[in-house]
Amino acid sequence: MIHSKQLRKLYAAGYQLTPEAFAELSSVSNITEIIDKILELNLDTSILTITDIRDISAGNYSLDSNAKDSSEIEETSNVTDVKSEETNEDKEEKQKVLSKKTITSSRKESIVTDLQIISSPQIRPLSSSADGFIQYFSNRFDSISNFFKRRKDIRNLVTIEDFQENTKNNKIMFIGLVYSKRKNKTGSYSLELEDKSGKITGMIFQSDPDLLIKADFILDDSILCFSGDWTGRYLLIKDIYWPDVPFNHKPNHSYEDALALFISDIHVGSKNFAGELFLRMINFLNGDLESNKYNEVGRKVKYLFVAGDVVDGVGIYPDQANDLAVDSIQLQYLLATEYFEKIRDDVEILIIPGNHDAARAAEPQTPISREFAPELYKLDNVYMLGSPAYVKAHNVEVLMTHGNSIMDINSAIPAIPHETSIPAMVEMLKNRHLVPIYGRRTSIAPDAEDRLVITKIPDILHAGHTHITGDETYKGVTIINSGTFQYQTSYQKSMNINPTTGSTYIVNLQNLQRTNIDFQKFS
Repeated sequence: MIHSKQLRKLYAAGYQLTPEAFAELSSVSNITEIIDKILELNLDTSILTITDIRDISAGNYSLDSNAKDSSEIEETSNVTDVKSEETNEDKEEKQKVLSKKTITSSRKESIVTDLQIISSPQIRPLSSSADGFIQYFSNRFDSISNFFKRRKDIRNLVTIEDFQENTKNNKIMFIGLVYSKRKNKTGSYSLELEDKSGKITGMIFQSDPDLLIKADFILDDSILCFSGDWTGRYLLIKDIYWPDVPFNHKPNHSYEDALALFISDIHVGSKNFAGELFLRMINFLNGDLESNKYNEVGRKVKYLFVAGDVVDGVGIYPDQANDLAVDSIQLQYLLATEYFEKIRDDVEILIIPGNHDAARAAEPQTPISREFAPELYKLDNVYMLGSPAYVKAHNVEVLMTHGNSIMDINSAIPAIPHETSIPAMVEMLKNRHLVPIYGRRTSIAPDAEDRLVITKIPDILHAGHTHITGDETYKGVTIINSGTFQYQTSYQKSMNINPTTGSTYIVNLQNLQRTNIDFQKFS
């Protein structure tokens, strides 16, 4: 495996590696020595082939033989230069890379877009101290509390410092973070609730079955509003309010007929990658299928939203190497680039990372690293964004997230089946947060601002991660989980998860009508 810092030096110096050269460099033991030698030689080529790597490794290059100034041309004209004996294979490799650069540099010059990137996480310094997390949760509390304070049905708000021991206070409303939730043997619930001024206990008794059903959906670390009576020792909860989407929310629509295709979890590099279905999707977008009916629809697609896991990655889970067809993440991204480059130029491609991609694992995720996917960044109709990303396409606002927290939410709420995706996404909207639970499988990076709060209600919420397609309209928000282009893995089989491979959704942005399409049934 190439050391990333050394590879970064090569890219910074302007060099590119053909796939064969990359594989050769990955196989040698003295990687650092060879890369240092390349940088020292200052070669007169920017594209390194497999022959270049082998010659440098064998010591056939030197500073003298690489010199090309006029005083040395005559002296070296009779000397056999190994580098000049470029094989046909090397020439073909270089031509592929050069033609790719020529294609990408001229793309989209005449394309008029109607796309706005509203927000996308970027790399910024983070605090690793306890104070950093305090600041993060304080910002989360303030942001979500403001949603309640703007509502007309929330009145008589108090804080914990207003509660006096042994003093009753009836018909109050209180905004609190759920520090913990415990279900008692009697079926009642005990909640530890806190705000910035302290912590109290809240109780929900079994005498109110409707409220108990609501309590089943309370998530740890969520910020909710509770109404009830203060008994002098605890808050007797009589109702629960979520920040939620306003009931009168009305989505935006495109001013013209425009289609968007939503996909995720491609997993290029996996042995289970459904490459033939992904190519069928590309042919659909390009209007190259046998069916004129499908071609007509495909040519109307203006946007391709990709909700992460472009590649399968390396070292993501134990023994992953057994599941890989391509064991280099750089080559995985290079292969993915070749697929995306086949898509017609006037399709805007928006890509966010997933947990298998080369990006920060903690939420919010930064964009896929340019270091590992340089060629993907060169496609000028591709937008490499972080997760979550908020964009506006043809007047329709789309919130993209990979959906890492879906399984955490599923496991926290017994009423939600583990093999579903949409119910958990509804809970994200209800809680106005993409990762409402802290401390489970989905890690959160402490930041001064909680960028996982859903401050602006989207028209479309798009996620992946579960490999299971699903859709719903919730209070005017179109929810889409876009399945996968990977066949069932051994891990999924052990978990009884049956992926909906090749199945996803296309949305007409003019009326937000969505249609499920299954590329296994396309021709």
